[in-house]
Parts: sequence; structure tokens; C-alpha cells
Amino acid sequence: MGRSGRPVARPSGARAVRTLLTDPVLPVAALAIAAIAAALYAPMLTWAITGGLAGYSLSGSV
Repeated sequence: MGRSGRPVARPSGARAVRTLLTDPVLPVAALAIAAIAAALYAPMLTWAITGGLAGYSLSGSV
């Protein structure tokens, strides 16, 4: 029992799952890995984006 005389609440299974799903560690780690991969492949990504935009504009879609 707690100080107020009420039983101390234990975290339920749903609360534990919610805590794991909302913990920011996994998204931050995924973004960090994506940033490193983007930095390593920057020249290739730059040309891919430029080529995609050129193809889009030359196709008459603009």
C-alpha cells in the first residue's frame, strides 16, 4: 500500500506495450541510420533525384 492508504498500481501489460511503442529511442535510431546511409550515398541520390525531376519535366507532366 502507498502512503495514501491505496494499493500501489502496477503497470498493466497494455501500459508496458504502449510505453515500448511510444519510446522515442527506436525512431531516433532509425532516423540516425537513414541519415548516415543518405550521407554515404549522397552523390548517387543527388543524381537520382535530378534525373527524376528532369524526366518528370520532360514528360510534359509539368
